[in-house]
Amino acid sequence: MSGERGDWTLVLGFDWGLGLSEACAEGLSRGGRVVAHSKNGGKPIDLFHWFEDGELRTTFESPRWREGSTPDDLIPLLRDVGLPLSLEGEYDDSAPDVDRKAAVLALAERLTGVRVTESLLAEASYELGLVPDEFTQSKCFDAAKPQQPR
Repeated sequence: MSGERGDWTLVLGFDWGLGLSEACAEGLSRGGRVVAHSKNGGKPIDLFHWFEDGELRTTFESPRWREGSTPDDLIPLLRDVGLPLSLEGEYDDSAPDVDRKAAVLALAERLTGVRVTESLLAEASYELGLVPDEFTQSKCFDAAKPQQPR
């Protein structure tokens, strides 16, 4: 699909997690970007991950506790999408409640230029696949190299 900054592949994973290991996301982001927003099926945990050129730049469950190699680089965007942070990136407990799922989807849109809408999902072409458990538990493949069938 097209985004503001070129073409993207949108992956919808129904595994209640990141959908791929950190090693896979690092490999897939070499020379590009991987943005992932995931939610588990039980306890309400929403996770956000931004990988750039093979590196986990920012990840968080709550924007209050950001991690990664550049956890504060997204502070202006996090504030832009309504997440309650000060200019310095401190969490603002007095800020009004915000729909965090909508805010994180807006953050992903800012990073990719792709707006995920109901019509986009309804009109998209889908390819389905199943990744064996043994593969998801491994370190993953080198995304820069073509893979040989097993």
